[in-house]
Amino acid sequence: MPAILCRKDGLWKTELEKCLERNPNEHVTLLAVGPVKIEVLQYLNSRNDLNIIKLEARYMKQRRKGLGLKVQVAKKLK
Repeated sequence: MPAILCRKDGLWKTELEKCLERNPNEHVTLLAVGPVKIEVLQYLNSRNDLNIIKLEARYMKQRRKGLGLKVQVAKKLK
C-alpha cells in the first residue's frame, strides 16, 4: 500500500493519480500535517470517483506540530 506525504506544492495530487491508475484496486494512504490537511479533505470531497476507506486525525508525538491526518482512499469500482 503506497503512502503519499501531502505538501503545499500540490504534487501529491499527480502522485495520487499515478498510484490509482497503476493499481486501481489498491488502497493509497495520504498523510498531511498543518493547513494542507484541509486542502486534502476538500480535494477528496470534490472527487466522486474515490472512496474514503479510513480517516484518522490525531495529535503528533510533539504536540506543538498540531494535528496530523491519515486518509486511506481507493477508486470506486464500476
